[in-house]
Amino acid sequence: MKKLICLFTLLAFVCVPFAQAQKNARKGRRAAKKDMTGTVAPQAQKALAAQADVSVETLPQEAPAAVPTAMPEGAQPVPPAVGEAPVAPAQEGEGFVAPREEVAEHPEEAAAPRVVYNPKSRRDPTLSPDDFLLLQYREQQRLAALEAERQRKLAEERRKREEEERLRQLELARIKDPTREVRNRIKIGGIIGQEVFIGSKIYTVGKSIYGARIVEVRPDSVVFSYKGHKFVRKMKL
Repeated sequence: MKKLICLFTLLAFVCVPFAQAQKNARKGRRAAKKDMTGTVAPQAQKALAAQADVSVETLPQEAPAAVPTAMPEGAQPVPPAVGEAPVAPAQEGEGFVAPREEVAEHPEEAAAPRVVYNPKSRRDPTLSPDDFLLLQYREQQRLAALEAERQRKLAEERRKREEEERLRQLELARIKDPTREVRNRIKIGGIIGQEVFIGSKIYTVGKSIYGARIVEVRPDSVVFSYKGHKFVRKMKL
């Protein structure tokens, strides 16, 4: 009986540390898995907290760095007041904000070099001198034909204007002198007493020819009346 009790006591002393070691090993594997997934094990958290307490107690307190604020576009920086020390720019590190760099939305394109072509002659370099001479002659002929056509049209328009002006003058003369239309048609061939030879006929006072009535017969002329106007026609010698 005593032997059994001693055996169980020995097994208990041996198995309990072994079971505790197995349990600690499983916890370590779980903590490693959590570290791989981004979480921190409780033991690591405690160690980090202890280190943070030590660093906070040992390191001197520093004033928080001033975070520069972004100024609007076109604003001028405000100079420090008289007697105040200028504020040094914040160093790179935790809480550091880099100043904003202005980036042009439409960067200016590099100006292309200006090329000026100033040939000595107007001849097409792909044509031979003979071809250029032939083309020049044809162009001169074409321009001469165009100029001749223009002159012809101008002459035709000028003739039309002259004819219109002649007709207008005749109409005005007819209105001013109605006897004009018959006066030039009467040609006196001879006069004997009171008889007048016009063409191949003999007319006396009171007779009419072309609507003009003979009013008076003179030795060398005849007086006619036409539409209330009198005119004289002399005998041709």
